[in-house]
Amino acid sequence: MKNKLLKDVIVPKNRGIIVLCLIIILVITSAGIIGCNKTVPNQTTQPALDETGDEINTELAGKTTNKTETTKEKSIDAYNDSKGYKAVMNSGVGFDIYIPQKERENNQSFFDNLNKQSRLNGYDFSAYLDKPLRYTAMAINSDDSTKDITFLCHDEQIVGVWIDASNKEHLEVRRKLLQYNFVYDAEELLQYKSNYAGDNSNVVHLMYSLPYVNGIKPVGCELQTDSEPYGLIINCQGYGTKERASLPYFKNAAVIFSLIENVGIVTFNIETNDGKIAFTYTRAQIDNYFKKDIRKHSKNKADFAGFIMEVQDASEIGL
Repeated sequence: MKNKLLKDVIVPKNRGIIVLCLIIILVITSAGIIGCNKTVPNQTTQPALDETGDEINTELAGKTTNKTETTKEKSIDAYNDSKGYKAVMNSGVGFDIYIPQKERENNQSFFDNLNKQSRLNGYDFSAYLDKPLRYTAMAINSDDSTKDITFLCHDEQIVGVWIDASNKEHLEVRRKLLQYNFVYDAEELLQYKSNYAGDNSNVVHLMYSLPYVNGIKPVGCELQTDSEPYGLIINCQGYGTKERASLPYFKNAAVIFSLIENVGIVTFNIETNDGKIAFTYTRAQIDNYFKKDIRKHSKNKADFAGFIMEVQDASEIGL
């Protein structure tokens, strides 16, 4: 009798526990389902923003970014092949550029806009604007139409790429970047370091290794070594509207003074269709500008490379 009564009491109690457990499981399961939902009713979806805070097309950018993050191409040919682009014969244009610090600051919105277009293709070149770059542009056939595509490369690897909205825009961007086609090769220049201005062969090689304003080319040089201060005259010919701007010749003079130990005066004679003009600099002027004896920077590759960056970033002579 006691066992029967005990059984009668226990069974209802177990049933209550079972029911309670089922209720708890149902609540937990329901909560889990709501928590895993990707969208919640009445929730407003916020627009996606890029690094600059601008709203972007997530459908387009998402597809592009996901693809390029895993298949980012390093060479131009590989990139075009991956997209199915066919380069138009003889349409390619390329030149080296370096954008001085002052120019980067004054034209930040211009470069930000280009980089915004490039990021849609998976390439952010903002970290490369203070480095030498190779500009390459070409026409491509894509989707039964011809478009203009532009690449920026550093050390032969793509760091930026965009397709211009129109040929007019493409040419305007090219003209803007062409003014920065003034780049030094520090490693090549350092091999022409010499103690003497009278080392004719060395000076000639150095002269032709320097960059010049677009449209201006060196045609010969003269050495003045009869008495101090020893001088170097570089004769140039060409055309263009920038030949009267002295900054590029100031920079070249600085490089020459850093590499040729005993040269004291450097002159650039420029002959164009508009006439002749000369730019002359002394070692004292250049040293005063940089506030040091710049010959010390040509003792090793690292120091010289650092000095070349100083030269390229020079923006106001103020002699």
